[in-house]
Amino acid sequence: MNKIILTLLFMLVIFPIANADGKILRESDSVIVDKITKIVPDSNERFSNDVDNDTIKPVSELSTEETKEVEELIENAAIVSSGVVSWYGAKFHGRKTASGEVYDKNELTAAHKTLPFGTKVKVTNIRNGKTVVVEINDRGPYVKSRVLDLSQAAFSEIGHTNSGVMHVEYEILDDSSSKEL
Repeated sequence: MNKIILTLLFMLVIFPIANADGKILRESDSVIVDKITKIVPDSNERFSNDVDNDTIKPVSELSTEETKEVEELIENAAIVSSGVVSWYGAKFHGRKTASGEVYDKNELTAAHKTLPFGTKVKVTNIRNGKTVVVEINDRGPYVKSRVLDLSQAAFSEIGHTNSGVMHVEYEILDDSSSKEL
């Protein structure tokens, strides 16, 4: 017990007077510490304007052709996301979905928390590359870590229902024909 107390006292005495190098700092050394040059450069040196100014044009300087090209790229850009999907089948077969349709486990449908009903989504199993296109007709999944609940048929198209869940990439193909509640 005495050794522990003695060690603690020693640490309290030695460590406050040691600098970052582990060397004991004496009063005469403190003057030297004040005179050390800055290790970190000031902001003018760190953030110089070495950027090539002609690489990014302001929108006002784009030609009509470039403007059309940018608009086309934005319009055709696909939103690809990834996450975990699960499936639901017999328990809900024949019941009404959130969209009002009757759920059919043999149709290629899915549930999503926010996408409009009728939205077409391409789902790709990351492990085997198989894809399926589903239509959103329900709300869910209600498990926080999952992004979609696929019908039993849709899940079977890209994987085996024994696994229960799978990692996928999904892309919104068409939401123009979507219908909201």
